Order: sequence, then C-alpha cells, then structure tokens
Amino acid sequence: MTDDSTHALAFIRRSQGDEDGASLRLQRDQVPELADELADSIDTVDLGVHTGFSILSRDEGDPRIDANDEVLKAVERVRNGEYEYVVSWDDSRLARDDYFAEWRRAAAEGGAEFAFVADVEDVDSMAHGVRRTVETAIKREEIQKAIAAVRDREQREMWNTRPPVGVEFDSEREYLVPGEQFGDVIDALEMRADGVPYRTVADETGLSRGAIGRWVDNVEMRARSCRDDETARQLIEAASTNDEPDGLNASTTGGEAA
Repeated sequence: MTDDSTHALAFIRRSQGDEDGASLRLQRDQVPELADELADSIDTVDLGVHTGFSILSRDEGDPRIDANDEVLKAVERVRNGEYEYVVSWDDSRLARDDYFAEWRRAAAEGGAEFAFVADVEDVDSMAHGVRRTVETAIKREEIQKAIAAVRDREQREMWNTRPPVGVEFDSEREYLVPGEQFGDVIDALEMRADGVPYRTVADETGLSRGAIGRWVDNVEMRARSCRDDETARQLIEAASTNDEPDGLNASTTGGEAA
C-alpha cells in the first residue's frame, strides 16, 4: 500500500532577542498553521534564537546555521524527498546568506515546494537571487558601518529628553540603558524587518504603532545614545533590514512621545 499523505517541514528561527519574544510567538503560531493547511503531517524544526548566517559569510569559529545538526538533518530529509513542502515565515528564516541555495538544491532534488507566510517572490526566479545577494551585501555593510559608528566614543551622544519606551537613563542620567520593555522593542524592530504589519506588531508587543514607527525611524540615533556597545548592537541588528512602512506613516501616529 502506498502512502498518499503529504508531509511538510515547518521551520522557525529568529536572529536575536528572547526565546519567548513576540516574533517567535508569531512564527510558532502562523508557520505551523500554514503547514497544516498544505499537508497531512508536519515536522517542526524550531531553532528559537539562532544566527541565520553560514560559513559563506562567517568565520569558521563563529556560530553558524550550517553548523547546526538539526538544520543539516532537515536539509538532508528535504533532499531525500520526505516532504512536499518546506514552510517558514520567509526565505530569510531558512538562511540569511547564500546558504539558502543549499535549501533550494535540496528542494529541487527532493521535489519539495517552498511556502512562506510573508509575501516572497518565486525563489527560483532570477529577481529573487539578485535580491538576496544585494540584500546580504547591503545588510553586512550597513551593520558594520553602524556598529563602528556607535563604538566610536566621539560620536556618542548624550540623551537630553525623556527616554523612549523600552530604554531608560543610566545612573548618571546621561546615556540610555535597557528598560522594562527593551525586549518588546527588539521584537518590534525584528518583526518590522520581517515585513510584519505595524498593527500586528503592536498587537503582539503591546507597543503603540507610533512608538514602533519612531524606533524604526530613529534607531541608529538612539543606538548612539546607548551606554554600552551590546545594547546598541542589538538595536542595530534587529532593525538593519527594515522595509518601508506598508501604507502607514507610523511615525506620526500612536501614544508614546519619543
């Protein structure tokens, strides 16, 4: 008797933040839901917070997605034809750099289709390949420049007004440090980077759309006013691939000042 049932791999990952952050909660809700619509059975690979970069853009000793046994085994199962569908939020969840080509080869050999919650063009198209190559190069350059700037103490700027939501003054009331909702801010920036609509980000994080928009628009300036490099780095990396707001000028709406 042949098995006529269909099988899907649901893949979940975010680059940074908390394991119980809003971005992961959204993926854990919507990615399996889409997989369930497409297939009779689902296997889930949930990496939680994990880098999306591989040896193609990281040093051998760095944390890498291609050094994760769970990822390697999943790619091999796809290659062996165990799934009809590979489902994730978007293609960058599977890999942030050209390691995505390994997923594409495995899917081609195993006869699997990609399905994404977010709107992504055909991954086999030339436009998609060009976009990923350009985005990877731009992202790497932007992060390097921004982090170099905030590490230059001469470019640091004291914060002179009420701190934005998610951060607060240090003990000297000069620079910004993480506050109670800092994790929500990181979630919001990364969700916007993933193209999640402002309304959904607001619902998931509890931040107003205005506060989210002002963080998106001013993240590098605010990072320069952070007391320590690590806080600044988290903000910059979370927001480094933000898309343009989708039909909503969020920077002029909502509750919190700053």
